[in-house]
Amino acid sequence: MNRVVLVGAGCGRGLITVEGARLLSLCDCVVYDSLIDETLLDDLRGDCVRIFAGKRAGAHAAKQEEINALLVDCARKYPLTVRLKGGDPFVFGRGGEELAALAAAGVMCSVVPGVTSAVAAAELGGIPVTHRGAARGFRVYTAHTADGSFSVPAPSAEETLVFLMAKANAAAVVRALLQGGMSEDTPAALLSNAGMVGAKTVRCTLAEVPCMAHTLPAPLTLVVGRVCAEDLLGESFFRCFSAPAVAVTGTKGHVARVSAELERRGFAPVPCAFLEAEPLPFEGFFAECARYRWLVFTSANGVEIFFARARACGVDHRAFADKKIAAIGAYTAERLRDLGFIADLVPSEYTAAALAETLHAAGAKREETALLRAEEGSPVLSDCGTQISLYRTRVDAERLRRAAAVLKDVKYVTFGSAGGARALLGAVPLPADVVPVCIGGETAKAVRERGYTPVVAAESTAAALAEAVAHTEELCRD
Repeated sequence: MNRVVLVGAGCGRGLITVEGARLLSLCDCVVYDSLIDETLLDDLRGDCVRIFAGKRAGAHAAKQEEINALLVDCARKYPLTVRLKGGDPFVFGRGGEELAALAAAGVMCSVVPGVTSAVAAAELGGIPVTHRGAARGFRVYTAHTADGSFSVPAPSAEETLVFLMAKANAAAVVRALLQGGMSEDTPAALLSNAGMVGAKTVRCTLAEVPCMAHTLPAPLTLVVGRVCAEDLLGESFFRCFSAPAVAVTGTKGHVARVSAELERRGFAPVPCAFLEAEPLPFEGFFAECARYRWLVFTSANGVEIFFARARACGVDHRAFADKKIAAIGAYTAERLRDLGFIADLVPSEYTAAALAETLHAAGAKREETALLRAEEGSPVLSDCGTQISLYRTRVDAERLRRAAAVLKDVKYVTFGSAGGARALLGAVPLPADVVPVCIGGETAKAVRERGYTPVVAAESTAAALAEAVAHTEELCRD
């Protein structure tokens, strides 16, 4: 039985619910809004149909009636359609209208709530919408009306007022509050792009709101009340609340590992996985495998792709029983171990040059050594064996565009490969105050070629890369 689920995407990065993320990974079609974390789309199935139906003030991709009809049409075509809406579907998201249209058409439908910006925007900016001694409750309004008019019931000093979509009508909101008896000196806050990279929180007085709102990009949330006062949570609050943002580039697996290490050290990672390992046809190697004594793996991607293809071709793992196995570093060796293979050789320094030197010291002969790696592998290893290209590293143009867009809002950017560094720095220059941090010498060389002076991790590991960021931050704060 086909169905449509209205899923709240939450207020920005990482705030979708577990159930919402699960349904996204299963759905056959997704109809999505503009105010969502676009990285959510990276986890869709490859064959999932993607339909943009976003609406922003003055720039509607489709009218609401057209969206309603589209959802009914999708329900007839696909077993599971997710209607992905920013924030919560029922908080000024017109989710009720979509649900009613689906039900009227006889479509099975349901809702997964989302984290609404009505509370999340303020919280992400360090402002509690309720606080003992400052606010006993809060009210939420939309500041966006079709005719531009605005009114609000008489405000209370014991309440927090939250106005969503506040940019265009900020002056009208302030005028209504002042006419209702609120003082010009009432604490207020404007939260721009809440939950997104580049989010900004500006605290001011109610009288200053119209001028401040003019300088900030939408989406803009206005919060008014004593909870916005700068001294509410103590003078040490602002030193402790915000974490430096770090753009983490590379493949999906690498980005996940580095992001986890950064989070453990108190940073706010911004995943930028614009590189993909695209498998190449190398099945012929298995027929020639007997003539090789050494199998050399230079990445975890290579390990996973090689053994996945071996399984698909029905290759018995006993075919590798007499082989010596070399891995470029600890993580590559770990992935081999997960598959039941213990690396015979792992250099103490995780670089292509160290691997080449260690292979030579171990007596590995060129004609008996298979270099199982990326098509664009380091030339440093080329004389050590026969190149067997398992995959090529492909740049996803759309994800690269997103990565380039976030650089202006981060303090650091990490590079896990020379190819990733060349791709990003070839697309956009680094802002002057962004510090590049590289996983190793080859990657650092690619960054220096572009005229930058990078920080280089002590080892070519995710943990060392995160530690290099942490050490640089400590130096900046001293």
